[in-house]
Parts: sequence; structure tokens; C-alpha cells
Amino acid sequence: MKKKMNKKYISINKKINKGLAILRFFLSFFVVAAHSFISSNNNKYISLLINSIHVPIFFIMSFYFFYTTLISRNLDKLTNRFQRLLIPYIIWPIIIFIISKFLNYILKIKLFFSFNSLKNQLLTGTSFNHVLWFQFNLIFETFIFILIEFLFKKYKTFILINIELYCYFVQYSNLNYQIFGQMIFEMKYPFGRIVETLPYSISGFMLAHFSFISYLKKNKIKTIYILIFILFLVIQYDIFINLIGFCYSGIKIHIICLCIFIIFTIIPIDFINYNLINYISKFTSGIYYIHLPIMSYLQIYIVLIRKRTIYGSIIIYIICYLICLIGNLFLGKTKLMHLFK
Repeated sequence: MKKKMNKKYISINKKINKGLAILRFFLSFFVVAAHSFISSNNNKYISLLINSIHVPIFFIMSFYFFYTTLISRNLDKLTNRFQRLLIPYIIWPIIIFIISKFLNYILKIKLFFSFNSLKNQLLTGTSFNHVLWFQFNLIFETFIFILIEFLFKKYKTFILINIELYCYFVQYSNLNYQIFGQMIFEMKYPFGRIVETLPYSISGFMLAHFSFISYLKKNKIKTIYILIFILFLVIQYDIFINLIGFCYSGIKIHIICLCIFIIFTIIPIDFINYNLINYISKFTSGIYYIHLPIMSYLQIYIVLIRKRTIYGSIIIYIICYLICLIGNLFLGKTKLMHLFK
């Protein structure tokens, strides 16, 4: 039975790969733009795309695909997931630290980070390359899911649903912000965002567990229409209250991200060449890991980046892509490939 289930989900994942590959590409660029572009347009739709949806959808996506690995209880596959998460989490900060030291002492570029900053970066994923808080949370939440699977297999869905409800209780009661809001920068965001990102991870897992996507794909056009209408209602009107939190709190963003994720899994795009999609979306992880330090280095010399223009964001994205492409050519057959993809 387990083998049949695994084949089933592997088949589903392959079918939706094109849609999610395209989604990964757009989300990756939105992440870069969120940190390197300042828009004069206060349009709520543009703000939502650039600032709010990328990280939650990446959590949904990550744990949607993690489902098959988790229920297989295959230790090699579980170990491989931790390797994919830990290698960039540890190695990129060390590389950035060494480069910053070189630039500071040889080229007199003042981007040097202290050993204390490196220690904080490795402990919490938040210091000079603070986007790695995302990796910190992924590692922590992966461990939680594995613990629940191995200790409470029969009750895992009940436990996960209760965790999600508790997360929203902590958010809406403002307890989460009261506990973590006063902490130092390196502690505030990685720990404060755990109860904000766990619901997305659980939703991704549940979508796979209940074969929800497979059911919706039977009525693609109707489903997409309904989801787009829901998106319009939720974004356009103040149906849900806005919470004080750490960027990803509240049910509003959760509904928006789930709708977008589902749309891209069922949208009929079989006519698009797979190789093209794979090529443009291949290094989205690597681009995420390095775009902040690359921006810091390049803004010294490139006016478009220094002025936070959208063209500067495009330049950063392309250069990060090329770095990942070259790195993958040399290290693509080793475990260090996880630095780039």
C-alpha cells in the first residue's frame, strides 16, 4: 500500500512540476525585488506580490513535496533533505564572511563582518545574510514533522491541525509578538516567524495527504475561476483584520498563498517546453541564498542598484543566476550542488 501511495504522489508531483517551476521563478524574482526595489506605486496588488507571498508559498511548496519523503520513512531521503538545507545554511555564510574580509583588507571595501556576526548567522540564520532565517525555520519545522511522523504516526494529521490552530491563536492573541517583538534582531525574526510559517508548512503537507490537488484538477477551469474570485475578494476588501507580527501572520495571507499555489499546480500549461521552464527556474534556491551579499557588493558600483530600481533588481537576479550556473558546472556532481539549486 505504501509503495502504491508513493508512486501516486510521485506521479502527481511530476505532473505539476511545470506550473510550480514557473511559480518558483516568479517568487524568486519577487524575493530579490523585495530587498532591492523601492516602488513609488502604493498599489496593494504590487505590494502583495513583492513583499508578502513569496516566502509563505515556498513553505507550502516545500512541505507539499516533503510529504512523500516523510511518509516513506526512508532515512536516506530524510538525511538528504537535511543535507540540502544545512549545506547552504552553513557554507554560504562562511564564504560570504571570507569574501567580506578579503574585500575589506585588500580592496578597502568596508563590508567586513565580525566573528560574532558569523556566530549569530550560523546560530539563527539572521545577521549579515538574514534571509537564511528561512532556512533555519525549514530545518526546525522539518525536524518537528519527522518527530510527529515517527512518534505519533496514527494521529499526525490531528496533531498538525491542532498545531496550526494553536499558531493562529498565538498570532491573533498577540502573544507571539509580545514574546518575540522585544528581542534582538538575530532572535526576533527566526523565532518570531516559527508560528507564522508553520501553518503554511502544515497546509502544504495536508494538500498532499488528502490528494486535494488531484481532486481539483478534474475541474481545472472552474477551480481557477473560483480561486481568482476569492483572491480578488480577499485582496480588494478588508475581510480580515491586519495583525502586528513578523510579516507573515494572519489568515489573509494564508488564503491568498494557498489560492496562488493551487492555481499554478492545476493550470494547463503542457504546451510549454519543459526544458525552457527548467532552465529559467533551475537556480532559484541559490539566487535566494546569495542575492543580499551580491546586492551589497554591486550597489557600490552600479547606480541602478544603489537607487533601488527594478532594473537593478533584474541585474542582481541575472548575476546571481550566472554565479549559480558557473558554481553548478564545477560542483554539480557533488553535494555542494545544494549551494546553488
